[in-house]
Amino acid sequence: MLSSIYSTLPHKYAESLAYVDLVDILTAYKKYSKLTYLSNILGIRESSLSRYINGRLRPRMSRSLSLIKTLTELELVRNLVLNRLREGSIVEVLSDSIFTKLIALTILRRLTEILQGSRLENVLASSEALLIASHISHRLRSNLLNIHTVRGSRRVKNLGNTAVILVLVDYEIERFLVKIKSEGGRTDIRYIFSLVYSKEVSDLASMFSKAVVDYLVG
Repeated sequence: MLSSIYSTLPHKYAESLAYVDLVDILTAYKKYSKLTYLSNILGIRESSLSRYINGRLRPRMSRSLSLIKTLTELELVRNLVLNRLREGSIVEVLSDSIFTKLIALTILRRLTEILQGSRLENVLASSEALLIASHISHRLRSNLLNIHTVRGSRRVKNLGNTAVILVLVDYEIERFLVKIKSEGGRTDIRYIFSLVYSKEVSDLASMFSKAVVDYLVG
């Protein structure tokens, strides 16, 4: 299902985009792990990985997608982010464009599995998560809504198929989503991602029983 992210694009552009995504992901891993580690995970020689990263070797589209799929496994990304946090803060992770793209592609992979071809109408994100969410909304051609901007707005009644992307769930966000649900509009939150796990994440999961919930830290 990961291929659906690229399937609506002209082939040459899709192939180039998949390669750029792969290089960015490999670069993120290379910052906080060794090529030997990646070589063992992917079953590819270190020299080939180095040539991918440096642009001297370009895999076919199918190969790029296969490697992206492996490298966006949630547990692998979780371990990488935890390694990153040993040397810096969450704020630094969120300001690192390579890492935010890796997290966004990990979420995109999950969403394509969850949606099974249906359209994601909205991406509802906290201000801190907008860099991640913008990748997702752009790739899926969904509306991007800043939860801190639209909170309390009368126009937010029907969210339809929605993904909620947060750094940390707080009481105000929880109360806003409760309000939307209670107003009886067409709201089908399919996916909730919180970078940091907390009790409030569990509370949201219980409110929207059909939503898949993921996190990286906690």
